[in-house]
Amino acid sequence: MMYSLFEEGKIFVLGHRGCSERFPENTMPSFEDCTTNPRIDGVELDVQLTRDGKVVISHDFHLKRTAGLDVLIKDLTYEELQDIDVGSFKDPRFSDVRIPLLEDLFATIGSRFVYDVELKAEGMTGHKELCLKVWDLICKYNLQEKVMVSSFNPFALRRFNRACWYSVPTADIFAPESGPKYLWNGSGYKVSGSSYMKPRFDLVYTDIKRKGQCPIITWTVNTEEDARKLLSTEGVIGLIGNDPHMLARVVEEKK
Repeated sequence: MMYSLFEEGKIFVLGHRGCSERFPENTMPSFEDCTTNPRIDGVELDVQLTRDGKVVISHDFHLKRTAGLDVLIKDLTYEELQDIDVGSFKDPRFSDVRIPLLEDLFATIGSRFVYDVELKAEGMTGHKELCLKVWDLICKYNLQEKVMVSSFNPFALRRFNRACWYSVPTADIFAPESGPKYLWNGSGYKVSGSSYMKPRFDLVYTDIKRKGQCPIITWTVNTEEDARKLLSTEGVIGLIGNDPHMLARVVEEKK
């Protein structure tokens, strides 16, 4: 049985990699800032595996952008990652910030939030370990009713759906220039069996697959103008943005 993650008639606000407007993305300070605002419903985050099989939260496969290091996360152990500063790229005052485990986030915030967990997975195969470990952590912290799993990769989503017996909502992420061209309009559901669409915000107004038939959670909504326009668009049930405090205010004003 699939849990109903999103309440009917409600627009959900999710922080894109936490409150990444103010804090280093995908870090505990970024996520914890979102807990200070009761109108923020949750966070979007990215997960991948370290060399020793730990599920860590990081968007990029490599550390060039966030740490200035030409190394892949999959080639490092979790312990080795703990020596790497991933906060100073945002501001020197965050020099002590490190890449967290997914378990750190679940253990710290628990059921206070809705979590959009994006699987960072390449290719058509090789996703089994990541999918099984993410599912195990969701079950360990009893968050089945609080998690949606998403990915640009429909093959990874299919693997996750099979691992959880389609009991957790999943969403296909898509945008032009991201992945194979045949997926740019949201056709990934034919492979993944997903229950939600997660298009880039400007695609909401175009002729995308399943429009009018499938709920839309859209990213990355970073201006008040775009937020207000999307709130008036049929099918949109969730907004993901770098400044979730702004989005929460706009949604509240809309009420």
